[in-house]
Amino acid sequence: MQFQFDMTAQTAPPPLAPPTPESPTELLRQIRDMQREYYTQILEVQNQQLAHARAMAADATARWRNILGRWEKDLPQLPQNCQEAYPILERIYVHMLAGMAEEVTREGEEGYDSDFALQEFLDRYGMRMGQLGHLVHILGPIAEAAHQNAAAKEKNAGTT
Repeated sequence: MQFQFDMTAQTAPPPLAPPTPESPTELLRQIRDMQREYYTQILEVQNQQLAHARAMAADATARWRNILGRWEKDLPQLPQNCQEAYPILERIYVHMLAGMAEEVTREGEEGYDSDFALQEFLDRYGMRMGQLGHLVHILGPIAEAAHQNAAAKEKNAGTT
């Protein structure tokens, strides 16, 4: 086996220098045009990210709709229970969040200067907020999928 490496230096072409402006007005016009081009590029990237996020959300909802459809015979009340439970859990979560925010505002920065006070705050809110937030995050898409399944059934029943 033989290897050969070419280590000769290749010179890159010199970068193209932008034409020197004739006047400050021309320079400002060039800057404006460049900014407009950059803003257009940023907008295109943001549109792509939004389209991707929408596709991911639709994919997740379709997955949950599929799961609910597969388990419909074994757990016929699951979709309805999820739809009813979600607003309740969401309300509990929001009220707990409001209480936490009120306490932080009332105590201010000085209220959490010591390690003991900070640890006590985290013990009181950290685990519960994390777990409850996780449940809301899981139950929300299931409730939305159940709603979409129910709407699709109503539509199919109306056309038949």
